[in-house]
Amino acid sequence: MNWSRLCFLTVVSAFVATGVSGSYILEDTPLHCSVRRSISPCTCSYFTGMVRPKIMVICQKMESFESVIGALQNKFDAVFDYVLNIEYSELHDLDTRRFNELGFPIVDLKLTKNNLSTLPDEAFIGMNRIRILYLSDNRLCAVPTQIFKHMPSIEVLDLARNSIHSVASGDFQSLSLMNTFVMATNNLTDITNGSFPTTLRKVQLAANNLTELNGNLRNQKELEWLYLSNNRLKNLDGELPIDNDRLIVLDVSKNRLTHLPPELNCLKALRYFYCSFNQLTGLNKTLSKSRKLVWLELTGNKIQELASDEFEEASMIEVLELSNNCIKHLNKSLLPLTQLSEINLSYNKINEFSLTEIKGLKELKLVDLSHNTISKLSGHSDIISEPVTGIEHLKLDHNELDSLGGSLIGIKTLVKLNISHNKFTDISPYDLTGLNLKILDVSHNLLHILPDSSQIHLPALETLVASYNVLTGLSKDFQGYPVLCHADLEFNNIMTIQEELVEMTQCKLHGVNSTLRIYLEDNPVLCDDKTKIITKAMELKYNAEVSGTAKCIPVTNDIKISNLTEIDKSPITVIVA
Repeated sequence: MNWSRLCFLTVVSAFVATGVSGSYILEDTPLHCSVRRSISPCTCSYFTGMVRPKIMVICQKMESFESVIGALQNKFDAVFDYVLNIEYSELHDLDTRRFNELGFPIVDLKLTKNNLSTLPDEAFIGMNRIRILYLSDNRLCAVPTQIFKHMPSIEVLDLARNSIHSVASGDFQSLSLMNTFVMATNNLTDITNGSFPTTLRKVQLAANNLTELNGNLRNQKELEWLYLSNNRLKNLDGELPIDNDRLIVLDVSKNRLTHLPPELNCLKALRYFYCSFNQLTGLNKTLSKSRKLVWLELTGNKIQELASDEFEEASMIEVLELSNNCIKHLNKSLLPLTQLSEINLSYNKINEFSLTEIKGLKELKLVDLSHNTISKLSGHSDIISEPVTGIEHLKLDHNELDSLGGSLIGIKTLVKLNISHNKFTDISPYDLTGLNLKILDVSHNLLHILPDSSQIHLPALETLVASYNVLTGLSKDFQGYPVLCHADLEFNNIMTIQEELVEMTQCKLHGVNSTLRIYLEDNPVLCDDKTKIITKAMELKYNAEVSGTAKCIPVTNDIKISNLTEIDKSPITVIVA
């Protein structure tokens, strides 16, 4: 994954989960401020490296607002800016004192987790330098409009995790500079038209009970991030910003949308679009002109088919999540996505897949086709003449395949292949020869033998998982895997094992010889007295270790047939390690 994108998504995730109400982050290294001891039980830290140095003051579990003032009043120099954080405290007397009595200029005020249900405006008189106000995790039932007239410089307002039901048109009229607004996880059902200033850049309204937006976002030309997930929205037609060339992130996942609005194509700057767990049946080309889109999530909808020109001009998409839909056909809709790196098509209704669907997508690294009903793979004839992709990891588990049909020939970049939970009775060497696999999972099939080692050569294979099959014997099966390190053969019906199994194999980790580990849990071969001799020789000669346990029924030749019913048939556990 691209590191710059990963960092961006980390920031996005933090914003979604906590709004901006997490621990406040300041630049540079904090130093203990000089009055630290005299303000106990409060603490403070001094930050440099900014145009104007800041001091963060933290007071927790205070008995009253009076005790806060008693601890901090006139203890600080007014030449600095201050961040004041009061949390987990009893502020029942907030209406009896004022913040400006503290005697230092507060620019960021955090009053979270204090069980506040009301905020007296008198307490905030003179606080006109406040830029960031956190009121999250309290018990507010209404927007505290009355206090905003004392703090007209607010740029960031966080009201997340309260019990606010509605927003009226005049609630934020004093906040003409507000650019970030967070009201996630409230009981919001109604936002009156004209409630928001047009200066907003980031809006977080996730986890409420909104059924409509009343046009409040239509004129937000500066909007960059918009989070509306976990609401009850059925329709976004006419609700998204117009004439907006800044919106980068849009999250409308976990709503009740049945279609996407046509104006989605007009959001020219959109890069991250999350629309999972809605009720979409199709995309109707609403993203076909999203030229800057790089991340698209549509998991958990009811999409049945993708048009051939669905992503016609969306060539920058890198990650496409389409799992848990009803897709049967792709109609070569992915071919324009020349930057595609990961695609998830798991849990759909695909019954046949052609590698021509991803032909030419040379940036593609992960393809997840698991949990479909695929019984046939095709497209190998075109691959021979032109390598189809740069796939590194292909997931085909939980399908109905009984053959690969030579479909993987030519994909030399493939290092992980999962074809577990299918219907393979054998695997043709033709299907795997020439691949540079490091991990191969063929577990939970009906294999009687492993691929013929005399015809197959997987020079890079390190891990083979073939558990839960019906393998019966091991002879020269590993000779086509010269650097194999892990072989999981548990829960088969292996009756015999030969020393030749590992004579052509030497595990290497980072170029250094290491131990080949073979797992034979619950195979009858462990009940054979000869097995310990063979496995000991394998360990001494070839640095191969066999481990596992089996339940063995004791055998005796000295008991008459008529007495068989009296034999103790309880299993004996044999451990080989």
